[in-house]
Amino acid sequence: MSNLSNKDGMEEATLKETFSWIAETSKELIILIDTKGRIKYINPSLEKALQYDLSEVEGMNYLELIHEEDRHKTKSELVYILKNSQFSVPPYTNRYCRKDGTYITLLWHSVEVTKDGWVRAMSRLVKKGFDDIEESIGFSHFFDLMDDASSICNMEGHILLVNSAFEKLYGWKGLEILGGFCPTVPKHLYDEIDDIRTKIRNGKKIMHYQTFRMKKDGSLIPVSLIIAPISDGNGTINAISVITKDLTELINATMLIEQQNNLITSQERLLLDITENISDVICLFDITQSKFLYVSPSFERLWGISSEELYENPHVMNDQFYPEELEKLIKVFAVPFDVPLELEYKLKDETRTEERWIHTKITPLADTNGRITRNISISRDITERKKQDEMLKKQEKLGALGQLAAGIAHEIRNPLTTVKGFIQLLAQESNDNNIYNKIILKELDQIESIVTEFLMLADPYEEIKFAHYNINEVLTEIIQFMRPEALLYKVEININLADSLPLLYCEPKKIKQAMINVLKNAIEAMPSGGNIFVTTSLLLNGFVAIEVRDEGRGIPKEMISRLGEPLYSNKERGTGLGLMVSYKIIENHRGTIQIDSDQGKGTNVKIVLPLK
Repeated sequence: MSNLSNKDGMEEATLKETFSWIAETSKELIILIDTKGRIKYINPSLEKALQYDLSEVEGMNYLELIHEEDRHKTKSELVYILKNSQFSVPPYTNRYCRKDGTYITLLWHSVEVTKDGWVRAMSRLVKKGFDDIEESIGFSHFFDLMDDASSICNMEGHILLVNSAFEKLYGWKGLEILGGFCPTVPKHLYDEIDDIRTKIRNGKKIMHYQTFRMKKDGSLIPVSLIIAPISDGNGTINAISVITKDLTELINATMLIEQQNNLITSQERLLLDITENISDVICLFDITQSKFLYVSPSFERLWGISSEELYENPHVMNDQFYPEELEKLIKVFAVPFDVPLELEYKLKDETRTEERWIHTKITPLADTNGRITRNISISRDITERKKQDEMLKKQEKLGALGQLAAGIAHEIRNPLTTVKGFIQLLAQESNDNNIYNKIILKELDQIESIVTEFLMLADPYEEIKFAHYNINEVLTEIIQFMRPEALLYKVEININLADSLPLLYCEPKKIKQAMINVLKNAIEAMPSGGNIFVTTSLLLNGFVAIEVRDEGRGIPKEMISRLGEPLYSNKERGTGLGLMVSYKIIENHRGTIQIDSDQGKGTNVKIVLPLK
């Protein structure tokens, strides 16, 4: 140290203090600067790093060695140090110009102000990057070899050192955050720092502290921390060691869901509640993976398949579709499309007596690159709507036919009666039993029957007078009236009427007319004879059910939905008007007619009427 000069009247006490400090930290790069920013001393390690001897830089302004881009920052640091000499200074880096014109980066991690106002500091050389700092603040090179993310901060929370595992986990390079406040702590968790600092100052080690930390991209990760104090040779705690364990893959799904629910806003909760509780089925489908990512709980109620089965095998639904519908749906779900689609299709279900209709709206979803990778679908059962549509269509046809009947029925009936009378009179006068006369009269009877039914359709029902009647008595009268005709066809009518039925609010004449049409159809369905079963029952919803079951040839399923339409019949000489009249009568009583048939085994007609 013979080259150390005693210029500008440096006091002996200051020199001794400086020498003592240098001796204790001989492995560091050390510099001493006076109050005017002039270099007063550099130790041999710094001489070697800068390629200058002390004699060459002694008295030089400290800023002359600093890279132009770093001078403003360094000057600000010096001003801060001189004004706040009682506080510790956060570590910082700057670049120095060496004698050969190249630059090196130094990490200044210990800076003090002497009693005389001089600045003395020690640093470490950053050769290739932050990973090359060796033995910083008492740690050996094994620090960088640790598998867990590790960092060292001063007591104010400023970063002194991080290892490569830290950089990999959080995304920051050491040089980006060196000397700054630890960026991994989210702002809403700053309160944790005071609590941790208090425990560390008391010499306590914090084990497996579970919390959240923030990565460079802003995402939060669950972590477990081991936090320990670091002391100098005198036992003074001056730094904090933090080892981070990423818990992202270790926390179970239930905990993650609970944590997520705590962060959901009230609007998001409302949306979730709606999704989980509506009857419509919401599905999220991944086109690239050909699998469902989410289905709402209502899925099982609509399709009768558990969501677990669907997640495991999306094709588990295939058996419920007709081939042409299945082909259409597979194409929609397999090939990306740009615009929303709406589909209506019926399901194949042999266990049900009526067809089920489903409406599905499918909306494509694009990823961040604009590529369609998913779609979201909303499905609902529209069977009831379809039935209502069919009922409205029938009512419209009935109305149109009624208007037609009102216009022509009376015009046809009068000349028809005249023609029929004259044919009968001619036959009597000529005593002629000509077969042609019989055929003509038979056909005229058929025409007259059709006109009568037309007139019934034209009847607006203003004269119907409802009252309370015993429906069993009404049915008994009808069956007694129909037995002779049934016997002609070798048909036996069997009755099983429920006891103590409440009185039904109805018009008995119209009910008789509707039931006669139903019984006639049942008798005619068994040309070789058979049995008809008539039953009554009280339903739980306060309705009365009347059922007529025959053992006839049955009706094809595709024809059942059209029964009751004008001029539609499954009989060779039928007009369909009789059943139309029955439908209209029952609808006027606010009831329904349900027809179920099994070809070759018979038909069941169920009439449901409200008591009031």
